[in-house]
Amino acid sequence: MRASSLFKQLQLGLGRQLIMGCMVIGTMSVLVVKSGERDFGEVQAQVEGAAIKTNLGGLRTAFAIDHITRQVRAPLPAQGGGGGALQPNPFLLLHRMPSNYVGELRAADADRLPAGHWLFDPACACIGYRPLYPEWLRSPSGSGMLWFDVVGAPGPLQLVPREAYVWKGEALT
Repeated sequence: MRASSLFKQLQLGLGRQLIMGCMVIGTMSVLVVKSGERDFGEVQAQVEGAAIKTNLGGLRTAFAIDHITRQVRAPLPAQGGGGGALQPNPFLLLHRMPSNYVGELRAADADRLPAGHWLFDPACACIGYRPLYPEWLRSPSGSGMLWFDVVGAPGPLQLVPREAYVWKGEALT
């Protein structure tokens, strides 16, 4: 009899330990998931910031390649006219159009631009971007859009930010 009661106590003890272990693991899982949600937002912000910088870098590289190509094809004529001319759409210089480029849209209609997308406005020769996560964007005006003017210069065209934009603590230039 004694062996049987000892066996029952052992079973009850193991059952309690198993239940306690499951409760501890369940609680820790909930805590990990909750902290992961907070970290995931930070990761999303970093990914979007990197994508913004990559697109701007791609456009600037396209400007440089276009400028060099023009120089090689026509080295003798003086550099084109006196500025003020409507600048070309910089997205058309890219080998592949970004999937989040909506096309030409007036800056006045930018409120129709979906979050996470780019536009080009030929009237102001500027590009705009509406962030997916505007809470990470800081600008002097408090605008929820990024705007860059396409300006002519001696040399390749340039993208000049309209404001001092800061994304998650880093300057976007």
